[in-house]
Amino acid sequence: MFSCPNCHTEMNELKNSFLCPDCGFKPLLEDDILFFNPEIDDGFADYNPQSLNHLYKAEESHFWFLNRKDMIKWAFTKHVEKNERIIEIGAGTGNVTRMLLANGYQDISVGDVHKNGLLYAESYGIKTKYQFDLLKAPFKKHFDAVGMFDVLEHLEQDHEAVKKVYEILKDKGKFILTVPAHKWLWNRRDVVAGHKKRYTQGELKKLLKDQGFEIVEAKSFFVSILPLLYLRRFVEKDNGGPVTAEEIDKEIQINPLTNKVLHTITRIENKLLQHVSPGIGGSILIVARK
Repeated sequence: MFSCPNCHTEMNELKNSFLCPDCGFKPLLEDDILFFNPEIDDGFADYNPQSLNHLYKAEESHFWFLNRKDMIKWAFTKHVEKNERIIEIGAGTGNVTRMLLANGYQDISVGDVHKNGLLYAESYGIKTKYQFDLLKAPFKKHFDAVGMFDVLEHLEQDHEAVKKVYEILKDKGKFILTVPAHKWLWNRRDVVAGHKKRYTQGELKKLLKDQGFEIVEAKSFFVSILPLLYLRRFVEKDNGGPVTAEEIDKEIQINPLTNKVLHTITRIENKLLQHVSPGIGGSILIVARK
């Protein structure tokens, strides 16, 4: 059901929107997007929306995005039925949802705090788009599966975010998420990206279990490039200074030859990861059940 973000009453469905029968709240419909928290602007502290412009250009060519999508596709194919109701929260440009739609998942929507990301999702042909703050998400037991891909690490209130996902899901619903791994890999790019933390598998599993989830699957990936990721900690050391516009512009840039080599290596790794579950890697994927 849809729940009023102000008074938490079940909302009535209208032709193109919803209406709270108690307090009269009605989300704003603009550019085919339903805005539940339109007061949020580009100054939202947990993520710089300027980065979405760079994501949009890189997501179909950068090895990191391509091989992460392969892992996400594998997890959905194994654990989520094609007819289940899905939402990707913190969807950015909607690139992952675009991939899922192309692979037969039709009842899927995207949610984000930033309008510009949702407009990119519109360009991908994604029809159902919601703007909202996750901690005020207007859903209760509404979805069969929730995806959050490299989103949780942006949130200071990660426990509250996981609790909210639990509320959003139907009973036995699945939560599929990815996060960056290991504090000892922390580098300047984490700061530029707006990360608050990196996780170990143990920390992430405990966080999910504390909110009532059962762990179904846990895998670390980007294992093969760990030496490069560790070296980056020193080459791109966090200097503690404020993030500059130049750093944001260069955040996802990569040499084409390097990109091709790393894509080949990590693509082979992903095939192997379908059969093994290492406890260490540059990123973590978890499938949890309510």
